[in-house]
Amino acid sequence: MQCPVPAFVGEPGSLGDLAAQHIFGDLWDRPGLSRRERRLVTLAVLATLGQDRLHAPLHIKAALDSGDLSEAELRETAVQIAYYAGWPLATSFDAAVDTATGRRTGYDLVHDLASGPANSATPPTEAEDQP
Repeated sequence: MQCPVPAFVGEPGSLGDLAAQHIFGDLWDRPGLSRRERRLVTLAVLATLGQDRLHAPLHIKAALDSGDLSEAELRETAVQIAYYAGWPLATSFDAAVDTATGRRTGYDLVHDLASGPANSATPPTEAEDQP
């Protein structure tokens, strides 16, 4: 059961071609772990490395497209990551699931709230402290 070759594969001998041959070919075809198990391990490692911009969404989309993992299973993976690797990495992974699925969630709202005037680093002036 060969892993589908990602879309970034380029010219023979290019980095994308080498990845397709060695990572998505030789490595993913090894016995001992199912493709689904390899996906879970890979996604957990990518999440803990903070690879939420390129690599995690690529693997998340591949997991969804192949049927190896459902969106619900990916969301639960984020919960598991939160407790073992930390909330910031888990929320970044969860946002990567949003990217891969095309969903928009509350992360944009959280970003807006966190960067708004209520959280300004400027301390109140003396006049603002007076009742």
